[in-house]
Amino acid sequence: MTGIDAGVKPVINFKGYMVGNGVTDPDFDGNALIPFAHGMGLISDDLHEEVVKACQGNYYNPATEACETSLAKVDTVLDGLNVYDILEPCYHSPEIRDRTADKLRLPSSFRELGETQRPLGVRKRMFGRAWPFRAPVKDGYVPSWPQLLNSNNVPCTDDEVATLWLNDEAVRKAIHADPISMAGSWDLCTDRLSFYHDAGSMIKFHRNLTSKGYRALILSGDHDMCVPFTGSQAWTRSLGYQIIDEWRPWESNGQVAGFTQGYANNLTFLTVKGSGHTVPEYKPREAFDLYSRWLAGKPI
Repeated sequence: MTGIDAGVKPVINFKGYMVGNGVTDPDFDGNALIPFAHGMGLISDDLHEEVVKACQGNYYNPATEACETSLAKVDTVLDGLNVYDILEPCYHSPEIRDRTADKLRLPSSFRELGETQRPLGVRKRMFGRAWPFRAPVKDGYVPSWPQLLNSNNVPCTDDEVATLWLNDEAVRKAIHADPISMAGSWDLCTDRLSFYHDAGSMIKFHRNLTSKGYRALILSGDHDMCVPFTGSQAWTRSLGYQIIDEWRPWESNGQVAGFTQGYANNLTFLTVKGSGHTVPEYKPREAFDLYSRWLAGKPI
């Protein structure tokens, strides 16, 4: 934006932007988990009342021991869930299976034909009251999951197929990625990158862009517990823009696919029903529909 305002060449023909389940502000995102967990039926009324009373709405930066204790209870209750999509199972390291059937010398894919309940690895405790819960944008070094957990696993995520595919030399060549000998292997949430966050809240940037009339679509998979929709909904509302398209359902393939609310200055907030953190991964058809309409300037 600074370059565009200054007329720096070449001029970027910037029209707008989309943000999906985006970490935005320490207060809004950091305090979003508790109302999300309660609204989704993940914590009881009693525990919700306890943590609200103890923390007085400040969940990501607890000021009292009572608040710390109540939040620890919440973490214990939520510990078995997939942080990226509470509807999905929580994968961990693969179980060691009894391979007696190996004597048949059948491929594993054949052995698993007809299975409807694939065994999931036993999940160990993967995170306490740590990033990303309640403090996703604190200034300073941002740890990767492997660094945070002192392990090679990313919570609840089965990356076996992706790891094999993206480390295949033919695939890397096809997508114009350097070979493993040059760039190293692909790892989910690698710890080979160092990132320091020092930008603070993103709200000021959203306000600047939307006040200039650029189109903005802020969308949230409504079952993401990593960056809950409750935080995104709250910060978009906090901008104070007039509501010009009151909260309503939007449809894809003849079904309600989520809900949306439109504000002045071309700002739109939208949820994708039943989706987790990465909307195109969990709801590809709905994502294609909403992207296509929004990019074409059509109502969603």
